[in-house]
Amino acid sequence: MDQRALLDHQFTVAAYAITWAIQLGYVAWLALKWRAQKRDAARASRNPR
Repeated sequence: MDQRALLDHQFTVAAYAITWAIQLGYVAWLALKWRAQKRDAARASRNPR
């Protein structure tokens, strides 16, 4: 591989890695929000006002 092709490949790999990191972070954030909602719903059903 020549230098330009190697650099293009490295940028492509970095772009995919960053994209996956962002997507996995978003899924983790959604999971935390979902868990908090489930916990709040369970707490509300145990203590009706």
